[in-house]
Amino acid sequence: MKSRLHENNGFTLIEVIASLLLVGVISVFAGIGISMIIDGYSLISKNAEITHKGQLAMTRLTKELTYISSVSSGTATAISYSSYKQDVLNSHNVSWVGDRIFLDGNPLSDSVGSFDLGYYDSYNSAKQTSWSAGSRIIEITLNLVGANNNNIILMTRVVPRNI
Repeated sequence: MKSRLHENNGFTLIEVIASLLLVGVISVFAGIGISMIIDGYSLISKNAEITHKGQLAMTRLTKELTYISSVSSGTATAISYSSYKQDVLNSHNVSWVGDRIFLDGNPLSDSVGSFDLGYYDSYNSAKQTSWSAGSRIIEITLNLVGANNNNIILMTRVVPRNI
């Protein structure tokens, strides 16, 4: 029988250390990538939630302002009006206070950066900052502040039916 003094069946210490370093470097880059994906998902989720709240507020405001029968006062950030609901004349108020929009004291949306109401006599007329007897169109501009201070701007024009 012949004995072998030097067998090459294992790894050397340098090969083990090199492979561990390579696995470590790959793990760091994979961790950074996963972290960026999670941050992106969080940002998109928060902005989607804020946009959804804003769209709901705009839909509600559009519906409310469509059925106005008279306006008692209208400024750039608030409007007081009356409308009929089930043949009863009700008074309502839309206002912007702090970072929220309120309808009759109930919050419609938060994270509001700015809220602007513009009044027009016709589609081609100049924008007015307060309601006048000749006003026939109301423009609503809602600026929401999303994640990372992203601005989400929603705008619509409403033509009240009963004025």
